[in-house]
Amino acid sequence: MKHLYIITAVLLLWWLPQTVQAQQYTGISGLVHIPTAETNHEGDAFIGAHFLNKAMTPDTGFLYLGEKYHTFDYYVALTPFSWLEMSYVCTERMRAKDDQTGQIKWSKDRYASVKIQPLKEGKYWPAVAIGGNDVFTTDLGSSSPDVQLYFSNVYIAATKHFTFAGNELGLTVAYRHFFRSYNSKWNGVVGGITFRPSFFPQWRIMAEYTGNEFILGTDVLLWQHLRLQGSVKDFKHFYGGVCLQFNLLGKKYTY
Repeated sequence: MKHLYIITAVLLLWWLPQTVQAQQYTGISGLVHIPTAETNHEGDAFIGAHFLNKAMTPDTGFLYLGEKYHTFDYYVALTPFSWLEMSYVCTERMRAKDDQTGQIKWSKDRYASVKIQPLKEGKYWPAVAIGGNDVFTTDLGSSSPDVQLYFSNVYIAATKHFTFAGNELGLTVAYRHFFRSYNSKWNGVVGGITFRPSFFPQWRIMAEYTGNEFILGTDVLLWQHLRLQGSVKDFKHFYGGVCLQFNLLGKKYTY
């Protein structure tokens, strides 16, 4: 437990001085693009990376010579308590060619995410969570292009699970607000469903509506530590990622 508190403190101190610019695939629990009210298990820690198709990156800030490009991000995430998740992400951005070497320069777009679950799921009511990306900067209302806030948003979500014949069905509805106008297509009510089969509960199938498009996805936890995820947006744009997960308290879960 002592090590868990130390890591929590380090992550919090790391966040505070940053002017972070949000990007998707945050390491926080959820579906592919939309948030849920679920949280990971207390003590869970994650290290992962995601391929980000250019169809999902913002139209501003992710252009090179006027064209969008594919990129990737990588993250660390921690669930220090059953009601709190947080993560820190670096997303690679293409900037310009070096005048001397002719090689393309890349920079890291850093941001933090947090989710708090004030109400846990009960027999007759859903779990409720609030959270967001890039919510620690003091310039959320700024219109200056120097304050990038590419994916800065806040949300409230509710999630309820149902079981039948050993299978699990999850339903999520959320309201989300982005702080940049070029992301307004994802504002408003969003939602999705998940399904875990009884014969292999480590496998999850997802379908969601982001406010602008439909996404189908799946992920699976192998050997209790390796999580793989793949998804398609509007049946034509692929996204995928991999992460390693461990429980710092030594607890073991099937999923």
